[in-house]
Amino acid sequence: MAIREQAIPLEALEAQVPAVWRRWLSGGLHFARRKPLGAFGALILVLTLAVAVFSPWIARYPYAEPHFSDTLQSPNGTYWFGTDVLGQDFFSRMVIGSQVTVLVGLGTVFVAAFLSVVVGGISGYLGGRVDMITQRVVDVWVALPAIFLLITFLSVLGTGGDGFLGVGRGPDVGLDPKDGDWVWYTFFRSSVVIFSLGIIFAGYGARIVRSAVLAIKENVYMEAARALGASNVRIMVHYVLPNIMPLVIVLASVNLGAAVLAEATVSFLGFGIQRPFPTWGGLLDVDGRVYGVGHEWLSIIPGLAIFVCVYAFNMLGDALRDVLDPRLRGGR
Repeated sequence: MAIREQAIPLEALEAQVPAVWRRWLSGGLHFARRKPLGAFGALILVLTLAVAVFSPWIARYPYAEPHFSDTLQSPNGTYWFGTDVLGQDFFSRMVIGSQVTVLVGLGTVFVAAFLSVVVGGISGYLGGRVDMITQRVVDVWVALPAIFLLITFLSVLGTGGDGFLGVGRGPDVGLDPKDGDWVWYTFFRSSVVIFSLGIIFAGYGARIVRSAVLAIKENVYMEAARALGASNVRIMVHYVLPNIMPLVIVLASVNLGAAVLAEATVSFLGFGIQRPFPTWGGLLDVDGRVYGVGHEWLSIIPGLAIFVCVYAFNMLGDALRDVLDPRLRGGR
């Protein structure tokens, strides 16, 4: 007796998927159709984050392990990205370097967003003399050249354990952290870069947040909340903050690519995290600039990684701005 196959309705399959997942999937597909470059940026961000998280297992060799008999090897089956002048596996150093890219990028946008909300929110909401004094400080804050201010911070505070008053000193866990310790190990070596970039970026964000708070403060529901006796803290938390969160998300996404590029720039100039810990900007400086002639992979690989990440993160930021900014929703 033949068994008759019965088609399963599509609605039955969809019913088995949780509603939250369906909304996320539907929203993601809609975002990808509307903003393909933004979806590409989100994909690169997820891939970079995954490489950083699993980097202790992805790296084929310890990043500081020399192979003096295999110096300056071109990419091959043993060394996928070749080796540097010390015979260190370039693939492993690129993979470990993604930790700095992820931590500096995400850490910087978090610090910048937090400071922007605090400074811009208080300045715009309280107004008066507080607003005037705060904005004059912000004017000086943003008037200083960002690159020189960043280099000054890093020169005074230092990175990698030899900083001012020990700031930037990392835990003594050897050249290769144990499994699961890379966040702790890498964060303390990049903490000065993260907080320096976050402070610099926050000056521009504070102005934008202040403008949004000034507009929100004039709404009728704000007057109603005050009339009902709500405190300033309650109004800021329950009414102002939720309304400026889309703007904060846009600022964070736009700053992500700038933070990665700024970290690569200071590392290329020699003021970032010091060797032997690898960063993409540092690899482009020491290996690519000095030994790149005749060994092009030493400059092409880190340069291409920086370019792809910065371009993708900028495209993601532009797409989120178009989607979340009410003034641009009908424009594109």
